Amino acid sequence: MVLLRHISVALSAAVAALGSALFIALNYFYRRKTRFPHAEYCTIKEEEEDHGKRQVLVLGLDGAGKSSMLQGLTPGGINRRCCGPTRGFNFMSITAPACQLDFLEIGGGKELRRYWSEYLIRTHVLVYVVDSSDRNRLQSAKLELHHLLKEQPQLPVVVLGNKQDKPNALSMLELHEALSLGSVVEDRKLFLLATQLGSEGTLRNSCRGMDTFQDLLLQLI
Repeated sequence: MVLLRHISVALSAAVAALGSALFIALNYFYRRKTRFPHAEYCTIKEEEEDHGKRQVLVLGLDGAGKSSMLQGLTPGGINRRCCGPTRGFNFMSITAPACQLDFLEIGGGKELRRYWSEYLIRTHVLVYVVDSSDRNRLQSAKLELHHLLKEQPQLPVVVLGNKQDKPNALSMLELHEALSLGSVVEDRKLFLLATQLGSEGTLRNSCRGMDTFQDLLLQLI
């Protein structure tokens, strides 16, 4: 009986030791296989920057003309029939001499605005489009813009006063005041440009040409 008891104790000890060894080995193996999303995100971001990719985030209230602005940057111009309100996301890339510009447009409906700030962290330039003829919603456009400005104080911002061809559109001076852009600190990179749809449906800058807008983006990034 004593001999059997000793054998039982020895077997129990051996099983316990084997179990501990297996646990340690499995724990080490799965720890080596664990993925860390934040680390992967940083790696992806660094790889994109190494390849010369820069993200331009395009925001603004629904109906401001964000999709038209993106189409105006392409050689084909604007197809008015395809420029309905954006319900989700639009993405477009333009290859410039020095880098690739990735434009991400997010819809401006109330249900999507709460997600805007989450995309600022990977953005190099923010383009905020305002319908300068929609006087009833200028206050909402201003509040959303200043919320974004507070989220990323160092992010360069280009505000486009769109639809300057409309009869009731605010001038750039009036729009500057309506959006309270004078309250923005002087060292902030903030630009206000006027844009409108030309007679043939192509987007153009009403002051200095659309090329100025593209050149400004390249300088900011």
